[in-house]
Amino acid sequence: FTPNNDKVNDVFRLEATNLSQVSMVIIDRWGHVVYDVNSTTGNVEWDGKNQRGAECAEGIYFYTIKATGTDGVKYDNKGTITLAR
Repeated sequence: FTPNNDKVNDVFRLEATNLSQVSMVIIDRWGHVVYDVNSTTGNVEWDGKNQRGAECAEGIYFYTIKATGTDGVKYDNKGTITLAR
């Protein structure tokens, strides 16, 4: 994704329905947590900034998304995100 404020692909986003709890953690290539967010609405997003609001460097980041459905089913997804400016 390209968080450069051009209104195109500016956020990494999960939009879901029927989730009662969602947790997303973004980790840099050195294993440091740069962003951590929890939601009860089923929607989470990352704008390319760390927890303090500073812009993260270009590169590859790892994400972990854990969620619980309203039916009690648990989800655990992992992958990579490429951040380009």
